[in-house]
Amino acid sequence: MKRYLFALSLAAAAAAFACVSLSDSGGQVLLVVAPVLDSVFVGDTLSPRAVFLEDAAGNHLDPGPYQWSISPTSVATVDASGKIAGKGKGAALVVATRRDSIASGAVVIVSRQLEMTLLLDTLFLMPGDTITVPLAVAQKTPAATTVRFDSSPTANVYTIDTTGPTAGLITAHGTGGPLRYVAHLTNGTDSIADTGAVVVMSLTDTSADGKFYMTAFGTGIRHQSGGAFALHYPKRNGKLAFRLVDSLTQNAAKDSVLITLRDSILAPGTFEIDSLNPRETAVVGTLDPYCNPKRPWGVWSSRPLDINLPPIFAYSHGTPTDSVAGQLIITQYVTPVGGGAIISGRYLFRARRLDLYGDPLGAETIRGTFVVPLRLRNLCTF
Repeated sequence: MKRYLFALSLAAAAAAFACVSLSDSGGQVLLVVAPVLDSVFVGDTLSPRAVFLEDAAGNHLDPGPYQWSISPTSVATVDASGKIAGKGKGAALVVATRRDSIASGAVVIVSRQLEMTLLLDTLFLMPGDTITVPLAVAQKTPAATTVRFDSSPTANVYTIDTTGPTAGLITAHGTGGPLRYVAHLTNGTDSIADTGAVVVMSLTDTSADGKFYMTAFGTGIRHQSGGAFALHYPKRNGKLAFRLVDSLTQNAAKDSVLITLRDSILAPGTFEIDSLNPRETAVVGTLDPYCNPKRPWGVWSSRPLDINLPPIFAYSHGTPTDSVAGQLIITQYVTPVGGGAIISGRYLFRARRLDLYGDPLGAETIRGTFVVPLRLRNLCTF
């Protein structure tokens, strides 16, 4: 099970951009490689990227002589003219470097002729939970496909439907794991397989944090796990709101998913996640979306520990015709001795990156599973 935590996403490609000072005017321009994100199948090629200098007015200028390079070459190669060839599954950064060492880059995603992506390659469940393994299929040439799964290696921890219309349906039975699950995909000509993991866990009280696993798909890509908890906290009117907090620090960045509901959760159920405009996050008082939420919302953030590097904030964002961005599903609500609750569930919502808010490249899809304590805390001071 190999996952690509490709922080290059668009953030690293943007970090590769350089400001070039024009010698005749002292103005600032950007060295640009476009498009900044593209994809190709293994064995296919892409034409050379456009390279130009862009001034503050948006004018494109001659960039001068430059050379091409790409990394890693196991994923793609580039020739002297800039033509890119897909070699293996993954993501690569193609870079144009001028003679003065000023460089800029773009990201290329390479897929196999038949591709399967596990959208949640690790699943955290409580005994009694069920979930169908979410996956996405891509093919260069459309054809009928069949998915099957290996049987569970430890049936007293989880079982899985291996074939047929319910293939991939997992039922959690007893605590244990991580235990692998294996998905196989064929189109009659090509066959591929991928491996994920199942963790079945329970908590005896609310004193210890739980666990989550989340993925982000877009120009920012994440596959990661960490500690998690949920809270009921008083709003301005004294009623309780709900918050789920998933967070971890790794790869020199602090990542978190935060989902806020305007009301408390008292039982299993499905709850909408609405859109949140980034301008609303700066509002204080009665319209504060954190301490006095008027509607449910979510955000994924990735903040480098190096303050000189740009962060990613992706707020829940619906479609032009529907403000609903996704949903939070609470599959179990258990009341332990000592109060509070233990909850399990999953979430899925569309989001829009703050740094690319008006650009289609800013779209992200955030998914996760969790088993967490639900505590009562006073988060806000009024």
